[in-house]
Amino acid sequence: MAWVKINPSEILKGFPNMQDYLPYLEELGKESPRGKVLISTGFMEQVLKEILCAFLIEGKVAEELLEGGSAPLGTFSARAKLAFTLGLISETEFQDLELIRKIRNEFAHNVKASFEDSEIRNRCKILEHRVRDHPDRPMRPEEQFTTAATGLLLDLVNRATYVSKKRRSYGKWKR
Repeated sequence: MAWVKINPSEILKGFPNMQDYLPYLEELGKESPRGKVLISTGFMEQVLKEILCAFLIEGKVAEELLEGGSAPLGTFSARAKLAFTLGLISETEFQDLELIRKIRNEFAHNVKASFEDSEIRNRCKILEHRVRDHPDRPMRPEEQFTTAATGLLLDLVNRATYVSKKRRSYGKWKR
């Protein structure tokens, strides 16, 4: 896959929300297959945290839920599930996050994991955000993963801005 050199300052003028996305893209092009998976999922975890923080009532309690060693919403899985059940991400986005999380777990826990492993290859084939095969050239599993990860992140990177408009507040409940 060829990487295009971009001028970040030009893009950021029109799209300030891309401030974290552009460095991710730049680093992604330099990484090994395992590095691509780990960098992408680490960024996804961060973006999910930002989406949830933008929605939940601001304060120490929300921070404790999302940060720290025993944070109940400190994992990729918990963040994706909560964002989905709160309606902050779509079903398709959630399904891709789940597939990507499983791929990440393979790479993180199996030193011999490869995009050529049948389970990983099969998961890459069903990612909705991936670029589809071209009749003259089928996409390799690593390309399917990379295009799915970058496409999904592109969809989610600015979501916190929109979600913050519906931030939760304390209700007035009847006794």
